[in-house]
Order: sequence, then structure tokens, then C-alpha cells
Amino acid sequence: MQVNADHAPITITALKWVPPFARGQVRDFRLRWMMKEVGWSYDVELIDGDTLATDAYRAEHPFGQVPLLREEGRPTLFETGGIVLDIAERTGKLLPEDAGERAIVKCWTYAALNSVEPFLMEVSFADIFIEDKEIAAGYRPFAEKMARDRLDKLANALGDREWLAGGDFTIADLMMASVVKVAHSARLVEEHDNLAAWRDRCFARPAYGEAIAEQCADFEGYGPQDMGWSDDFAAQMAEKEGERA
Repeated sequence: MQVNADHAPITITALKWVPPFARGQVRDFRLRWMMKEVGWSYDVELIDGDTLATDAYRAEHPFGQVPLLREEGRPTLFETGGIVLDIAERTGKLLPEDAGERAIVKCWTYAALNSVEPFLMEVSFADIFIEDKEIAAGYRPFAEKMARDRLDKLANALGDREWLAGGDFTIADLMMASVVKVAHSARLVEEHDNLAAWRDRCFARPAYGEAIAEQCADFEGYGPQDMGWSDDFAAQMAEKEGERA
């Protein structure tokens, strides 16, 4: 157990294994990134699909997902947006001191999760998770149109600023960059030079690179059987990703 004088011991839950196309995407990387930005230590508990479905786990995370953040002496937290904001407020990092500027950062943080991510996820659903190929092919143009519209609006709002909420890199950038990563394979972000440049600035931060490398390293040595998933399911996911590439 790692211990840091700034907080009680912390554990983040993460999956033991995911198909290759999902590595660097599972949302625990957002917490790893945030922790590394603020300099907090943590341990990672790798769990399987059966654990996600237990009553005990769902008592902590109602939707049976990762990550959770467990910290001794505090309630267990779920949902990456809420956890990232909690850490920012407790550390005073990645949030402006000015109350008005801080409020804008929070607005953009919520916008990432509510106004952008759901639309980008629809493209992924069409590409990967809709089993009927005919239905997926018919739905994808509509999903892409919605996603492109949201990215158009995001690019216009960003304009020529270096960071999303002005000033310095904040949790608004961390969360929005994590969200637009969903659209990576569809290459939609690249349609806007300013948006692509902003995303690349976010991902060039050392804490991001360390978080992604750490998450991907955790998958090594495990397979679909360690998640309780069949080899056929993993193969189907990989096949769909190959079709999208």
C-alpha cells in the first residue's frame, strides 16, 4: 500500500483485461492521469467481470463499472468527473483561484461529460457494440453527424486559446481531452486544426503518458478468461475494431 502524507491510502479499481482497441481508453486512466498531475500516490486493484456484478461492488458503484476510488476514512467515490473535481478541490490544483474562473472550469468539465461524450460514444456503439452489421451501417452516418456537430461547436468555442477555459491547463482540459479520445479511430478531431493541436498539447503532458503506459502495462499477463469473458467475445470485439480501422 502506497502512502502519501497529503491523504490517506488510496486504491483505484481497474479491469484486469480489455481487448487491444480499448487499452488506453478505459476510464480509470482519467484518475491515474489526475493523480499524477497532483502528485498523489495510489494503488490499483485489478478486478474481473464477476466482481463488477456483485452486490458488494454495486453497493459502491451502482452501475457496476470502473473506476472506484477508495480512500481510508472517506466515502468510496464513483464517476470520474466527480472524483477528478473532488481531488482538484482538495489539492487546489488544476483549478483557478478566482471563483468566477473556477465556475467556468466546472461548466466545461460537466460539458465534456454531458454535451460531448454521449455523442462521441454513439459512433463507438455503431462501430463496435451494435451486433447487427446492417443496423450498425444504417445508424453510423447519423451517429457521426451528431458527433461532428458537437466537435464543430467545441472547436468554435476553443478558438485560438491554448487551453479550454483560458489561462492554464485545468481539469476541464483533462476531462474534455479524455472524452475526445473516444473519437480517435474515427479521425473526427483532425477535421479541426485548433482542436487537434489542443488535444495534442493535453496528451503531451508527462502525467498523461505515464497514466496510459501504466494502464496498458496492467493488462499484461491477463486474458479474456481472467475477466470471465469468452475468447469468442474478445475475438468479436477485435473483429469489429478491425472493420472500423
